[in-house]
Amino acid sequence: MALRRGMLAIGLAVVALAGYAGWQHWGPLPDSVAATVDSTVIPLDTLNVFVAAAHRSEPDVSREAVLKGLVENRLLAAVAHKHDDPAGHDHADASRVGYDAQTRHEQQRFKLIRTAFADALRVAVEESGTKNSLDYLSAPLVLSDEALSPLLKLEQALYATMTEAQQHAASQLVIARYRFDEDQPEQTLTLWDLYRRQNIQLKVQMHNLNTGFIREAIKQQLTMEYVFYWFDQHSGLSGDAIAAVDDCIDDAMTRDVLLHDLGLMHDIHDDNPQLRALAAEVSQAQIAAYYQQHKDEFTRVERVHAHHLRVNSQAEADRIYAELLKIQQDESADPGEAFADAVARYSVAVDREQGGALGWIDRDSREDHWIQALAFVQPAQRVSPPFRSPATDSAPYWELLWVDQKEMGYQRVDSESVRYRAAQAIAREQMQQRFQTLLAEATEAASLRVNHEVL
Repeated sequence: MALRRGMLAIGLAVVALAGYAGWQHWGPLPDSVAATVDSTVIPLDTLNVFVAAAHRSEPDVSREAVLKGLVENRLLAAVAHKHDDPAGHDHADASRVGYDAQTRHEQQRFKLIRTAFADALRVAVEESGTKNSLDYLSAPLVLSDEALSPLLKLEQALYATMTEAQQHAASQLVIARYRFDEDQPEQTLTLWDLYRRQNIQLKVQMHNLNTGFIREAIKQQLTMEYVFYWFDQHSGLSGDAIAAVDDCIDDAMTRDVLLHDLGLMHDIHDDNPQLRALAAEVSQAQIAAYYQQHKDEFTRVERVHAHHLRVNSQAEADRIYAELLKIQQDESADPGEAFADAVARYSVAVDREQGGALGWIDRDSREDHWIQALAFVQPAQRVSPPFRSPATDSAPYWELLWVDQKEMGYQRVDSESVRYRAAQAIAREQMQQRFQTLLAEATEAASLRVNHEVL
């Protein structure tokens, strides 16, 4: 299961999360309905929006895969709501340096619409004759220091954001007035509307009274508002279908929070408490069994046989490297023989007559000299780029390396490296199995009907 951050429009759920085959219960439905999940409806027009967006990045994805993703998101959202924090916390997905839930919803909605209706939106903008979204302004922007400073000035170092009083005042200060067509009432954007949509780094720019940034942020916000306006007024979707699009976006966001809470949506560099706790419970017997089944994952280099070529200038080293690289790319040539010939012609090392042989370098002897340590990690049958000697008490020199043999072995099953990697892999498998069971149970308990004709 590939779960990645930043996927287009909340992931679009275009690929089924769990591959559970028993989700579909066919049944007669109106032509305008794609599926029902318990008492909620996924309209056909709503499905079409997600299909259109999905096809932009995955042209071969099926309508069934998209619908299955939307259904599974709804099932998982229902599971998440059953376990909602009664205090209303935003779970692990909240971040003081990130965006609030409403802003994240708007961002995903914008991406989805812009992707699904890219061609129609392009035509609409061209026909409007606007160069950028600031052309929709119906009055000059209010960006004077006199107006902004009292509301954006931080009170000492006690606050990293607006005070409640500043927030209230900012919600009263209209900084932009606009309309997208003559029949539309004038719309307004307050300072608070703009401020609350920024993450902490962008709020800092506003606190610094960076009016260039504020102007650009207004431009981006008006672009988003235009896309929403067009979608609501000119996409041809009914109010129910549009509301269902928003519900599907919310479902996917709730799904992401659930997966994060289950430990399945952490970035590889993030601390993952759930994974860490499960890994700590993995026994040595489980690790040994995993090791035997996946032994190729625990290979390591035991020793290498290498040669070197030494010269006294970087220019000469670069020239020789380019020459050897060209020979290496010639399938009819023998690069090992070419390296030996280059050693004989160019090397200034005392072992030149012995072909620059470094002999066998194992895991212990690699520590004897920097050049042996480098040789130990070089790919076999490939000339290395030049390396400058680290010595400071003598004239520098440059080395090129050639590894002609490499012997592999396996890490010890009782090593810390094996334990860590195997325990992590076993814990991930356990988390996946728990998730599969959770989704299967939710699917089995739900009342699902799918309109076969729309697929």
